[in-house]
Amino acid sequence: MTVSKEIVRFRLYALCLGGDMAGLFCAFLAANWFVLGALWGEPGKPHGLVMFAMIAPLYALLAVQGGGYGIQSINNVRRGIVRALWALVQAALLMLLIVYLGKMAEQLSRLTFVAGLGLGGLAVALVRLAIARLASQVLGDVPDLTVVIMDGVMIATGPHMTVIEAAAIDLRPERHDADMAARLASAVGMAERVIVACPLDRMADWSAALKSLSARGEIVVPELLRFAPARVAEFDGQPTIIVAGGPLQFRDRLIKRLFDLIVATVATILLSPILIGAALAVKLTSPGPILFRQPRIGKDGRSFSIYKFRSMRTEASDTKAETLTKRDDDRVTPIGAFLRRTSIDELPQLFNVLEGGMSIVGPRPHAAAARAGDSLYWEVDPRYWARHCIKPGMTGLAQVRGHRGSTDHHQDLIDRLQSDLEYVSDWSVWRDLRIIVATLGVLVHPKAY
Repeated sequence: MTVSKEIVRFRLYALCLGGDMAGLFCAFLAANWFVLGALWGEPGKPHGLVMFAMIAPLYALLAVQGGGYGIQSINNVRRGIVRALWALVQAALLMLLIVYLGKMAEQLSRLTFVAGLGLGGLAVALVRLAIARLASQVLGDVPDLTVVIMDGVMIATGPHMTVIEAAAIDLRPERHDADMAARLASAVGMAERVIVACPLDRMADWSAALKSLSARGEIVVPELLRFAPARVAEFDGQPTIIVAGGPLQFRDRLIKRLFDLIVATVATILLSPILIGAALAVKLTSPGPILFRQPRIGKDGRSFSIYKFRSMRTEASDTKAETLTKRDDDRVTPIGAFLRRTSIDELPQLFNVLEGGMSIVGPRPHAAAARAGDSLYWEVDPRYWARHCIKPGMTGLAQVRGHRGSTDHHQDLIDRLQSDLEYVSDWSVWRDLRIIVATLGVLVHPKAY
C-alpha cells in the first residue's frame, strides 16, 4: 500500500519525539544511579524523575518550535543535532528559573541535574543519528522535498529530488483553470519546494500557477547572475526568484490539523442531536438521499467531494454548481430553506474535516463551474489560485465579514478573495479561534439562501 508523504513525515516526527523522550528518561534515571547509587533515587526524593518531568515538556515544545524535528534531521544530521541540543539548553535554563522561583533548589541534586543533562544531550544526538540510518527501513521511502519542473529549459539536478518534464504530463501554465491546478498538484505531490526552469516568456504564467500550491515556488532565472542580486534563492548555483512562499511550515500544519481534529470531534458530539434531527427532517420531507455531495476545489487545487444536507429537490440538484442559488429559489425544499438560513446544511462538513479534506477555518471551497457575474472565478482576478495553498474551511474570514451568498458581480468575488488572501498570509491558531467565535454571530444571515 502506498503511504502518503505527509504520513511518512508525521511518522518521522513521532518516532523522533518518542526517541527523545525515551532517551531523556533513561538519561536522568542513569544520573540517579551514578550519583545516588539508586535507579529511582532516594526514598521521597526521586530527583531524576522530577527533573525529567520538568524538562521533557519544555524541551519538546522548544525543539518543535526550533526545527529540531523533521526530514531536515535526516538530510542534514548535524543541523538536526545542533538544533536539538540548543532546545535542550533552553529547556534547562527555563527549568532552573522554575526551580529558583519555586524555591525547590534544596530538594534537587545539582550533580544529578548536570549528569542527566549531559547524558540527555548525548541521547538526543544518538536518536538523530539512529533515525538517519534507519529511516528508510522504519518509515518507508523518505519523501523528496524538492520537485524540479523543466519546461523547455534543461538544468542540472541532484539526488533526492523529483524531476518532471512539463510537456510529458501536459503541464501548461498558460491555462489558469481548475484542471491545470489539479494536474500540477498531482505532479508535485507533497513537496516543500518546487523549482521551475522555463523560458522568459513563460515565467509570468508559471508564477501564477505556483501560487496555488502549499509549497514554496521558485523560478530559475540565469539572467540574474550578471546583476549579483542580494536577496534571491539559489538552485544548483543559479539564482531563482521566489514567487510563492507556502503559507504554513510542516509543524504549523500539524498544529492546525490537531486543532481541527479536536474542534471537529467535540463539535460532532455536541451537535449530534441537531445532525440527527436534520437528517430525519430531510429524509421525511422529500424523496432522495440525505446528504448532497458536490465536487469542490480544495488545497493545492485538488478536487474533493464536499458534504451538505440536501436542501434541493433531488431532480433539481446542481452537482456542478453551474447555477448559483438565488433568493426564493424554487429548487430549494421548505426544510432545505430553513437548513440554509440557519447554516445547518453545512454541518456535515465536520466529516470533511475529520477526513482531512477541509479545516474548521479557511477559505470556503468553490465549485469549478462557479461564476461571478458572467465570468469563472479565476477569470475575474489573477490572484484567485493563491487562496488554494491552504485547506478550505467550514468558515473563514470572508464569511464573518459578511461576504457570502450569491456572486452576481465581480466585486462580490473580489471582496471574498481579499479576505481569503489576508487569512492565508497571516494564519495563527488564535485567529482561527477568533473566527470561530465570530462565526457564531453570523450563522443566521440574510445572505444565506
